[in-house]
Amino acid sequence: MSVSGVLARGRTAALMLMRDTCTVERKDGDPVLNDETGQLEQAWTTVYTGVCRVKSGGRAGQGAGRETEWGEREVTLHQYTAVLPWDTTEVIAREDRLTVTASDDTWLIGRHLEVIDISLAGTATARRLLVEDKEG
Repeated sequence: MSVSGVLARGRTAALMLMRDTCTVERKDGDPVLNDETGQLEQAWTTVYTGVCRVKSGGRAGQGAGRETEWGEREVTLHQYTAVLPWDTTEVIAREDRLTVTASDDTWLIGRHLEVIDISLAGTATARRLLVEDKEG
């Protein structure tokens, strides 16, 4: 049995678990003041749309959160692992925003998760991103 064969089977199995759909976006320029609301608004450019899998846990542990101040409020930041297909060609970067657009778990849909780390490995079965939920 070759390493290539094992990786191909592993990548196929990983893809079968990706039942969610997500979009990854990157900030496009500086925030602009909305005169009507008085709020700064950020424009985003889509860099990936397709299947994914979001699961609990990251380096902080299974769904573990940490308390911090975000803006002017206290929030708990939860970390998750987002999994994209191995053959994803788009380059995902830190501070990109991942939004789940379809999922069996309706609580995930529409939630903005910030990419805080990217795992690299030649023998990986999928692209893994460490994402953080800053919405609390």
